[in-house]
Amino acid sequence: MKFRCERDVLADALQTVQRGVSTRPGIPALTGVLMAVDAEGLRLTTTDLEVTTEVRISVDAQEEGTALVPARLIAEMVKALPPDAVEFEADGAQARVSCRSFEGTLRCLAAEDFPMLRAAEGVQVSVGAGAFAEGVAQVARAASRDEARPILTGVLLEASREGITLAATDSYRLAFRELRATADGEAKALVPERAISEAARAAGGEEKGEVAMVLGSAQATFKVGSLILTSRLIEGEFPNYRQLIPEPGENRLAAPRQELLEAIRRVGLLARENSPIRLELNALGARLTSSSPDLGGAVEAVEASYEGEELTVAFNPTYVADGLAGVVGEKVQVELRDGLKPAVLRGDGDDFTYLVMPVRLPAAVG
Repeated sequence: MKFRCERDVLADALQTVQRGVSTRPGIPALTGVLMAVDAEGLRLTTTDLEVTTEVRISVDAQEEGTALVPARLIAEMVKALPPDAVEFEADGAQARVSCRSFEGTLRCLAAEDFPMLRAAEGVQVSVGAGAFAEGVAQVARAASRDEARPILTGVLLEASREGITLAATDSYRLAFRELRATADGEAKALVPERAISEAARAAGGEEKGEVAMVLGSAQATFKVGSLILTSRLIEGEFPNYRQLIPEPGENRLAAPRQELLEAIRRVGLLARENSPIRLELNALGARLTSSSPDLGGAVEAVEASYEGEELTVAFNPTYVADGLAGVVGEKVQVELRDGLKPAVLRGDGDDFTYLVMPVRLPAAVG
């Protein structure tokens, strides 16, 4: 195989696919990037057997063929080259990279050991790239990082002809977002958070483009511009999150979103080692306090509109801050029934909803 390509184009493509390279020892083929040249250009593919990343770019194809090259090494080499055309040539055992006066050689890996990819099959969904990127950023933060509970480490996609819903929970908080989309059927897919966040990263750079998805029974594929990302699905039944949504709370706080977020982050600095942050809610707004036996304490008041009975409730500050960061708009509305039921955070519109469980406060003595 042989081709010629501008350095920046090749470097960007290699940088994208190398994030999907396996870190598992003992499987050399999975540390490589499969480079295939045909009449349509250059296709770059990496996989860790869970997520497969493929990027296609236009090149000056001089000879068709395939080569499996160490992914991180070729990416670093091309990135370090001067800004000019790069020539790449491989004969199966060895690859040669040249640019201006530089010439380097790389020993190829066994291309026949690279896993064969299956064609995507399933329900086809199309959604705006910007909305998809925003929705994933809002929802994925609620996915669990505990690999002992794999079902909670994913983001659930529910597609219908009316649109698509994204949902994630770690059992302490729940986030879901409804998106306008077109689909040719109904489907559910539980996608690993790492995979869908990578697709969203690419979608965030697509100006007014679309994300084309194929949601199957065992895998999901996301096509964003020149990127095609395919992920295995997580097996198991995702919790019925709609049953977790409480009835509208009688107590409502309407506060400046950014001001409340910054106050929680400041006061939360002294809520270490799983210590909660307390919110005292009354007609004046919210009074935030935190304390730690080893560090000290903090207090801050936020002026806001509050309807309901005076209430004191405690939360993990990180969980609340994540919800406030995901809410869209200048104002946030927090609905609560009491200090034991989940608080519901919403911003402009009702497309995004974030629930967070309070921390039980110790009973007063006396």
